Amino acid sequence: MKILITGSSGYVGYILSKYLSEKKYEVIGLDIEPNHAWQGNKHFSYIRCDVRDKRRLQIIFQKHKPTHVIHLAFLMEPLHDRKKHFAIDVQGSKNVFDIANQTSSVQQFIQFSSTSAYGAWPEKKWLTETDDLRPRDYRYGQHKKIIEEYYLKEKTKMNLVILRMCTAVGPLYHKKGGVISLLHNAPFMLKLNNRYCELQFIHEDDLTVLIHLIMSDSDISGIFNLTPDSYATTKQLAKTNMFIPLSLPFMRFLIGILWELRLVTIRPAAMTLSTYGIVASPHKLMSRYNYTFKYSTLQAVRETFTERKRLGTL
Repeated sequence: MKILITGSSGYVGYILSKYLSEKKYEVIGLDIEPNHAWQGNKHFSYIRCDVRDKRRLQIIFQKHKPTHVIHLAFLMEPLHDRKKHFAIDVQGSKNVFDIANQTSSVQQFIQFSSTSAYGAWPEKKWLTETDDLRPRDYRYGQHKKIIEEYYLKEKTKMNLVILRMCTAVGPLYHKKGGVISLLHNAPFMLKLNNRYCELQFIHEDDLTVLIHLIMSDSDISGIFNLTPDSYATTKQLAKTNMFIPLSLPFMRFLIGILWELRLVTIRPAAMTLSTYGIVASPHKLMSRYNYTFKYSTLQAVRETFTERKRLGTL
């Protein structure tokens, strides 16, 4: 098994690269910036590559002949340059998929999609893979939906696995900020439309085990929710007890102004997501492997608090 991972320097790319290389699989990591944690790891090779560069991707695939591709290169935070953002997320994903599909060695293609493609709506919990994708104006979810639809209409010899994942958490998170820092450090949080938002978090230990199961499964294909069988509210998760009630329309209006002034890195859509949240059912994946999650959402967050405080990264 030779594994090529795009976006290997991001959090999920890093933990999967670490886990799989420690299993002594050969891992090739593509990203625009290196992750210095990989220095000295003989089973991991970093290659600088922008997924918009189709010719360079072709050369890399032809030279290294991966058997498994994990596509993670995507922008979490929106860019003010909408065309550039689209080019990275959508055209970059098409490039990786098309070239993998043309490379005879590739047996399995794992696309990390997102539960945000379902959209944040108040009326339904425990979304399944057959539910409609309605991402509203949340750009990250919009791009994930576009890519899913593109992949599914293309003919492919690869086993295509689309994973709609919630947010992953754990002690290996190595960037500043993030939702865990917000939940732990914020002196107050918002209670929009008089409700606590429902959230799902998958612990990196559950994530890595499930990915390993998927990669070892030569028959798997299709769409799967990659979420725990639990959720928790911001009231249960946050360290603060101070929640400020505000209306969603007001916060969308305020964030819209701040976004246009380039004073924040989030768009109004994030406020809708912070109001209703998204809860998806992992039953399809759990039943395939008879899997029991090691961590619930609440346990995953609390364990992450503890470990990141110990490591000094919170």
